[in-house]
Amino acid sequence: MKKTFVTTLAIGFVATVVAVGGTDGRAVARDRPQSKPSGSDVVLSASPASLTASELPCLPTAVGVTLTNTGKNAVFADATMAADAPIKLTDTIFSTYLPATDPDQPVTRSVGVRVPRGTAPGTYDVKLASGKQRVVVPVTVEPVPEPAPGTNLAYGQQATASSTHGNFKTCGAVDGNADYRDWSTKTGWNDADKGAFPDWLAVTWPEPVELGRVETVTYATPTNPAARQGIKDFDVQAKSGDEWVTVGSYRGNTLDRIVTTFDPVTTESIRIMVYASNSADYSRLLEVEAYAPQ
Repeated sequence: MKKTFVTTLAIGFVATVVAVGGTDGRAVARDRPQSKPSGSDVVLSASPASLTASELPCLPTAVGVTLTNTGKNAVFADATMAADAPIKLTDTIFSTYLPATDPDQPVTRSVGVRVPRGTAPGTYDVKLASGKQRVVVPVTVEPVPEPAPGTNLAYGQQATASSTHGNFKTCGAVDGNADYRDWSTKTGWNDADKGAFPDWLAVTWPEPVELGRVETVTYATPTNPAARQGIKDFDVQAKSGDEWVTVGSYRGNTLDRIVTTFDPVTTESIRIMVYASNSADYSRLLEVEAYAPQ
């Protein structure tokens, strides 16, 4: 009587299945990952094909690096990434397991492209390689325009915070998007320390700017207004030397947009210092805007 034995060996997240049996007792291996993929089986691609960027630190851009296995065997594949100086990338190597599927199953890594302050306008190359394949993504660095009258001077500038919840980005508070519908996916700041106060979010410029107005937008929706979950007690502060000077102080706030006007100050940094929220758990800001005196 013929017997069939099936043994599964798990190595990491890759399974190798060996079936023993048949008339000649030979073993047949399936889905065994190759250590080095065939150059023709793995396809390297990038999206978008070109990028436009600026040196504003809170307006970073990224390129999607994709590896696709078009062969019949599962493989491990690598891609390397490099950029012309002074452009910097958040990753320089992308290694992944690529199953053999029909249809093909691409695997993509988002690689951040950072433009340091002082980078000269021009075109710089991000260079990708996998095996013998080469892909070049040109990055056009544009100069930061001089702000027109009435421009939000905080837009895209460096944002820092006491803490930031993992589902959010500190830069979300200066990305120019104050739409509550994009909360938690595209915009806004939420601190990470539930029930612990004070919290703060600061905006810093590379050179001093003259300000006369700050607008603070706290998170609110039609069904959950600021009176339920917005910031409640807070100060608006401007840095003077090593000291923070309070230019606006609020207690018991229930508004979603708070406009603070003050005598003109020249400063390199402003800060929203939150002492309590109406929900008593987190500090939530959709946007912080800063304007020159009018």
